[in-house]
Order: sequence, then C-alpha cells, then structure tokens
Amino acid sequence: MPSRVEKYNVLLTDEALAVMNKLDKPARERVKRRLEKLSMLRPARTLKKHSEVWVLEIGDYRALYLIDLGAKTRTVFFIGDHKEYEKKYSLMFK
Repeated sequence: MPSRVEKYNVLLTDEALAVMNKLDKPARERVKRRLEKLSMLRPARTLKKHSEVWVLEIGDYRALYLIDLGAKTRTVFFIGDHKEYEKKYSLMFK
C-alpha cells in the first residue's frame, strides 16, 4: 500500500518571488503551475553537497527549496534557469 503524501504550504522568499515575476509570461505560468504542485510532490533530489536543500526541475528552470517538517512548509529561495542555478550552486559552496 503506497504511503500517503502529506500536503505542505509552499512559501516563496522575496528574492524568489521577484525573479518569478520577471520571467516572461509562458515561463512564469509554467513555474507557477509546478510550484502549485510542490505542496503534494514527494521531494525528488537534494544538492550533493548540501543535503537539506532540495531541487525542483521545471523544464530549463530550477527551484531550490527547504523543507520544514514541523511547520509543514516548503520554502523556495531560488528560481532560475540552469545557468543561473549552476552559478548559485557554485556560490553556495565557495
């Protein structure tokens, strides 16, 4: 019997929201739809060097988020294309 997936509240930091609002309309809608589903998705993968940071793939875009099990929240703190994601990843681990 498959385990039940719990629902989480999805929060965006001001930085992530600002980036999302700057995307062109089709990209913004694609990201928005995927983030709406994040509340019920099973986390897929973490960063190799930072296991508490989760990665959500959205076509050419990536979202990085943290999970708070106690508060049942998933907080998205980064949204960007793959090139911006690679830059953010390298800056996180200098």
